[in-house]
Amino acid sequence: MKKKLIVSGCSFTEKNYKSASLPHLDCLWPKWPELLGNKLNMDVINLGFSGAGNRYILQTLIESIERTPKDEIGLVIAAWSQSNRDDFQTHFKHEGKVAPEIYLDNYKWNNTRMHRPGDVFYWVRETCLAYITLQNICKRYNLPYLQFQMISLYEGWISGLSKTEKQVMDNLDNPDFQTRHKYEGNKKRDWFELSKLMLEYEKFIDVKNFLGWPSIRSFNGFTIEDKIMLKRTAKSWEINDDLIISKHDRHPNAKAHEKISKVIYGQLA
Repeated sequence: MKKKLIVSGCSFTEKNYKSASLPHLDCLWPKWPELLGNKLNMDVINLGFSGAGNRYILQTLIESIERTPKDEIGLVIAAWSQSNRDDFQTHFKHEGKVAPEIYLDNYKWNNTRMHRPGDVFYWVRETCLAYITLQNICKRYNLPYLQFQMISLYEGWISGLSKTEKQVMDNLDNPDFQTRHKYEGNKKRDWFELSKLMLEYEKFIDVKNFLGWPSIRSFNGFTIEDKIMLKRTAKSWEINDDLIISKHDRHPNAKAHEKISKVIYGQLA
């Protein structure tokens, strides 16, 4: 019997990703968890969910780990998301499963990217504790695991969070439309303090199982999005247009998912 590869993440991970800005586009190419599962000869439990934050990622992984016989689990992977995203569930009468919740009926996941209680310092601290929680659960059961930031933990927020791709598409003819929300804090000061906060938690994290730690480029870390989808130009880093769905949807295309799976497989080899 094949072992199971259990993965959770956001839209960069979701098996059945649908483009909000290009709803008629067929995006059903193999995603990186399925590609990686083929390389590892494992069956894949892909819990990726568009818009997911780190509470969703942690809770769905814990649920899946606890409900799966431990000798059937070959690998657990957390592809962490943005710290500003908030996740919560509502209970309602429903026939059958609500994807991607695979164990419990009558629960529906919801998320928001703009209105999370607290501030970015609390959000980053909670995520660091999520790293440690998952790590310790996997060690308790002697499970192989890997974690990484798929996308930026806090830099997207303090740089002024980008509007959604659907919002941009809906306002292509609006000359007054601003593509980013305004960050009210001091970006330079807060970036420094948030970086210090992450490094404070390093002593509790097994960094050999954290690909790209500490996911801060200036400290020689990286997110998977940085490593795979960005290219260095004379002045800055820019998205590689060959690896995104389109200029109206900057999610990874089929080629990018292949590259993501190869990078992760190389870490495991």
